[in-house]
Amino acid sequence: MEAAILDVVVIGAGLAGLMAGWQAALKGCQVRVVAKGWGTTHWHAGCIDVLGYYPADSPTPVEVPAEALAELVRTTPRHPYALIGIQALAHALEAFQQLCAAAGYPLHGSLERNWLLPTALGGVRPTCLAPETMIAGDLRQRDPLLLVGFRPYLDFYPALAADNLKVQGFPARDVTLDLPRPEQRRLVNATTLAQLFERADFRAEVAEALKPHLGDVARVGFPAVLGVHHALDVQRDLQARLGRPVFEIPVLPPSIPGMRLHHILTSAIERAGGRVFEGMEVVAADVRDKTVEAVWTQAAARRKSHRARHFVLATGGILGSGIVAADMETLREVVFNLPLAGVPEHRDWFDAEFLSLRGHPIYRAGVAVNARLQPLDAADNVLYTNLYVAGTTLAYCDTLLERSFEGVALGTGFVAAQQCTAKS
Repeated sequence: MEAAILDVVVIGAGLAGLMAGWQAALKGCQVRVVAKGWGTTHWHAGCIDVLGYYPADSPTPVEVPAEALAELVRTTPRHPYALIGIQALAHALEAFQQLCAAAGYPLHGSLERNWLLPTALGGVRPTCLAPETMIAGDLRQRDPLLLVGFRPYLDFYPALAADNLKVQGFPARDVTLDLPRPEQRRLVNATTLAQLFERADFRAEVAEALKPHLGDVARVGFPAVLGVHHALDVQRDLQARLGRPVFEIPVLPPSIPGMRLHHILTSAIERAGGRVFEGMEVVAADVRDKTVEAVWTQAAARRKSHRARHFVLATGGILGSGIVAADMETLREVVFNLPLAGVPEHRDWFDAEFLSLRGHPIYRAGVAVNARLQPLDAADNVLYTNLYVAGTTLAYCDTLLERSFEGVALGTGFVAAQQCTAKS
């Protein structure tokens, strides 16, 4: 039996793919999201970086994203933000904020101001939208912080973070608590702690153990493990018990805040009638003339065809293995073998300095697209009329260096869905 023709097939389940799938499903399309595995939501901080540094090698964080975006669009016309436009980006962020607020997990912020949030190493992270569970840590305020760690949880060292913050002029202290038994004898990772924090008795024990250490601190920072599904309730309960604002600090993967956003988006897609499948790696495509007719996934012992009228490629670029090194000198897009732009000479792929402010040139390589996000060849001709590319598979941006990763993903995923649902 021939497979039914869907309206939209999205390849990739990171923020870009899930945003495209949600928006298309919301507009009544039959949507299927297929992915080899879950995307960056499971390892990124759970905030929405839109533009943290501009120029990208500037040591000074962007204070007002809207102003820096206007300059970036003016000077870099092939950047994804320039292609989709600032208005589309703003609409995408607003839609995502509304979705998260309706799910009981509000994201605060706007293009008018970046938050400055502490990192697990005691650095300062500029970000545009942050969960309510994190914003009390904003370092634009200079009141004292207490950072809390747990023994034997090894993915957050509060003394290291506090010392680094103090060097930068932020008053911070630290304390490490012993987990009550029998939790000490278990494998303690972020997921384990997040599940423990959803228990009222565990929160009560933590609060009682912390009270002697509070002193004059104005706010208390925890690793970002304050519950898997009920983070806001956990935060508010701890605040009531401690009598001070409480905030989360993103730590090593797995990212609990990122998993919360993943759950919100996948649930929204399924409520709107779409389907999300992991463990389905796209391994081939059927194309004719300038049209993609189907993609094939490998699952278990057989291949499965997914036919659709429109396709969104959101495989994560180099970071998500959507672009790989075919050999020691060549990069390759893995699904459609699309030509790549912005690829430096092999000897220039990486900067000699690992943490260089200049970044690594290879991360600017990707697929060149037009304003509709359709892939282009070297002569700027559209390759496939019903294929749209979103997220970090796109060329002419270094989302890690710019701190624009989530903004590019959400903005281009939003616009890709618009193209899929536009009337011909």
